[in-house]
Amino acid sequence: MDRREQETLDKLREKTADTEIPETLKPEQIRRMLDEKEPGTEDVKKRKNRTWKACMLAAACAAVVSLAVWKMPGVQRDLPDQGNAGASDGKNKDSGRSEEIICAEDYPQIYDCIKAYQESIENSYSDESIIKHEEFYVAAEAETADTGGSEGAAAAEDGAAMAGSNGNSSRKTAESAAMDEAAGNASGDYSETNVRQEGVDEADIVKTDGRYLYVLEDNNKEIAVVDTQGQELKKAASIKMEDKGEDCRIYEFYVMPDTKKLVLICSADNQYMMDRYPGYLGDGASSTVAVTYDIQDPCNPAEEGSVSQSGFYQSSRMSDGYLYLFSEWGLNLKDHMEPIDYIPRVNGENMKADSICLPPGKEAYWYEIITVVDPKKPKETKDSIALFSKGGQLYVSNENIYFYETEWDYRYGRADCTTTIRKVGYEDGELKAKVQGEFGGYLKDSFCIDEYKGNLRVVTTEGETNSVYVLDKELKQIGAIEDLAEDERVYSARFMGEVGYFVTFRETDPLFSVDLSDPEKPKIVGELKIPGFSDYLHFYGEDQLLGIGMNVDEETQITDGVKLSMFDISDKTDVKEKDTYVLENVYGADVSYDYKAALIDPGRNIIGFSGNAMGGQRYFLFEYDEEDGFLCNMEEDVNGNGMCCTRGVYIDETLYVVQGNIIEAYSLKDYKKVGDLIL
Repeated sequence: MDRREQETLDKLREKTADTEIPETLKPEQIRRMLDEKEPGTEDVKKRKNRTWKACMLAAACAAVVSLAVWKMPGVQRDLPDQGNAGASDGKNKDSGRSEEIICAEDYPQIYDCIKAYQESIENSYSDESIIKHEEFYVAAEAETADTGGSEGAAAAEDGAAMAGSNGNSSRKTAESAAMDEAAGNASGDYSETNVRQEGVDEADIVKTDGRYLYVLEDNNKEIAVVDTQGQELKKAASIKMEDKGEDCRIYEFYVMPDTKKLVLICSADNQYMMDRYPGYLGDGASSTVAVTYDIQDPCNPAEEGSVSQSGFYQSSRMSDGYLYLFSEWGLNLKDHMEPIDYIPRVNGENMKADSICLPPGKEAYWYEIITVVDPKKPKETKDSIALFSKGGQLYVSNENIYFYETEWDYRYGRADCTTTIRKVGYEDGELKAKVQGEFGGYLKDSFCIDEYKGNLRVVTTEGETNSVYVLDKELKQIGAIEDLAEDERVYSARFMGEVGYFVTFRETDPLFSVDLSDPEKPKIVGELKIPGFSDYLHFYGEDQLLGIGMNVDEETQITDGVKLSMFDISDKTDVKEKDTYVLENVYGADVSYDYKAALIDPGRNIIGFSGNAMGGQRYFLFEYDEEDGFLCNMEEDVNGNGMCCTRGVYIDETLYVVQGNIIEAYSLKDYKKVGDLIL
């Protein structure tokens, strides 16, 4: 947070000190409204047209929650003995006492956390109110009118991070990541979804098995199976949600070519759940459902079974043949609650108390539910765990699931934050709650956190500085670099083995390289300052790092186009920007907020993504040459009007650009259009 943002918050506090908060703006109501309108975190990332006013709405919601904490008696949470005591300097919050995650003994123990949260909320509003929504929006617009487009959006994203909502490439171990990515992120015949972690697959809205395209249609109720063989594209089959209820929708899906399975991740309304589970009592919220289909014959997919769990879909992963399904369930708080009101359900049955992990503090109202499914046994769940919390985000390594949530504390004219992190191991479809710890600051996204040889490395932002922390397998801090890049904040990060890279920005774009070979003594070994910023980083073959972001005019500090940078990282102490390419009058790239929108394959020398340009959306396809730099081989208008980001998928020598219900095919030999299909 820069000085102007801090001054804005201070003025808002003064203006709203004596106003009463409406019922509709209390934290639990805000979360409920956001969940009803935008069921999953991934959906937020997929929105294409994010104006700064929309960002301000997110910041406003964040400020309501954050200021509520600021007004609480005592301000800071009273934490139990299981860890998380904060240091007073606002930087290194590690208590040195990371301990095992505690699971509940019975339902009343869980209910005590809910009552503690209700009491803290009541206390925070008992003496004087905090904010009135009309005054907040007017004040917020007035105070941020002069901050400019990119900086205003940055401030709004900081606000969203305050609410704990921050937020967002191919395969195998971290040590072999560069080799894998140099060879490409697919089999060579067709592309795969761009993922966060090597060896951990992710669901998407478009997939291919090398012949058929599987496309989520605009209505979110149907998967189109499109045959690409022959002269023309042809819709060969559909997988529909009509029998799952009127309010059901498909979020995304997996295609497993080796086992000929397709797994839909979707929502189911209460009527569907009551029909499926006799005696089921709905709670007014959707459930998340994973439905498995046999696609031995893709033209005739056959449903094999499904599993369900409480809450809205957050994300999912596929590892070693097992599906790990994540949903979020925010409680509808009321005076008296029975277990059916506050215990999550899996396949229609209440979870056992000992599978629910208690929160790091004394209070909670939000669940992160993790369920494991073996697609070979699609009607059963192999294991389940629920993390009781106040809401957060997750990162999945090759061995562990990390759930992190940020608490904000406003005191003495500054905003301090602490991120609590919990570690759940997974192996062969079994889940095990392990340990919890904490560190100062918040994470911009999941690329700012990475596991390597049992240690966890994080790049954080807090206030006007940034930090790098290294935590051991017990989540105890063993190394740190603090007070980095004052008055700037982290825009992107990427780790590879014993080296990490991250970009901060305010007026110039420092690309930092961090030597992590000695986890107890991490050190900054390189710093490159250039105009603009990269908000997505991707290793591109040996000793090269691709950056995609925005170019910034050095005099006006106004963004003037999407910028591609190729960094030479052969010498981590002397990183160089070898080549750049600026797409003038292109105002943003989808990959900046949805990494799955990137088609990046170093083996095929393909860099593809869509961007918002004057006159509409366009799809760009680049290659990179050591002598000539970036070459733009294709720039085509994107036809279609879906809510999700455009996807580029290749099969052999054909590129398919998919937006909504329109598929357009282009030759990868001469980049001319060779076909299209309207679903």
